[in-house]
Amino acid sequence: MRGVLVCVVVAVAALSSACTYEDSGHGVIVAAGPSPSAPAPPSPPLVPSAPREVPTETHTGTDYDEFATSWPADQLGFLTFDCPKCTDNVALDGDGGEHGLVNAIGAYRGTTWLNRYPDQPVRRVMVHANGPWTATIADYRSVPAAESGKLSTGKGDAVLRLPDGVTHVQFTAKTSGNIALWVESPARRDLLLNQIGDVQVERDVRGPGFLRVDGYEASWTLTSS
Repeated sequence: MRGVLVCVVVAVAALSSACTYEDSGHGVIVAAGPSPSAPAPPSPPLVPSAPREVPTETHTGTDYDEFATSWPADQLGFLTFDCPKCTDNVALDGDGGEHGLVNAIGAYRGTTWLNRYPDQPVRRVMVHANGPWTATIADYRSVPAAESGKLSTGKGDAVLRLPDGVTHVQFTAKTSGNIALWVESPARRDLLLNQIGDVQVERDVRGPGFLRVDGYEASWTLTSS
C-alpha cells in the first residue's frame, strides 16, 4: 500500500507541474463577454396635442370639496375659479401632473391651465375654500389672444394665447407678492420669470402657444411682438 501511495503522490505532482503557468510574453486571450449597452437617450417630454374644441365643464360647490373632471388627457384645459365671498386661504390641487393649481387668500377669480402632462392627466380637483365657488374648464377659445403690437392688461392669475409669429413679449407687474410667468408651446415650455415685487422685463417666446401669469395680487400689462 505504501508503494501505491507514493505513486499517486508522484502522479499528482507531475500533473501540477504540467499545469504551471509560464509567461509567454504574448498576453492571455480572454473570451469576450457582452458589451455594456449604451444608455437609452432620454425620452422627449410629452406635450399636449394641437388645440381642438372640447365641451366646457362647470362645477360648483361650497367650502372644502372636490370634483371629478373628464377633460381629455391630450388637451390643455383652462380652469377659471371664482370664489367672490372667500375670506381665507383659497387652494386648488389636482391629482395628476399639476399640483398647486391655485393658492391665494381672500376673494378670488383667476385662470390657470391643467393637463400639461398628457401621461399624468388631472382626474380630480380638490378645493379648499370658505365660501360658494364655481370652477369652469374650457378649451383654447376661452383664452384671450395677446395679439402682436396690442397691449393686454389684467389683474391676478390669467392665461393668454400667443398667436403664430409672436417672438417677444414685454411684461410689467405691480405687486407686493410673488409674480411668475410661464410659457407653454410645442417649441418651448419654461418658467420665464419668478420673483417678488414690481417687475418690468422682456422675454423671447415663440407662438403659437400660451402664456400664464401667476400673481393673484398683481396688476399687469403685456405687449407681444
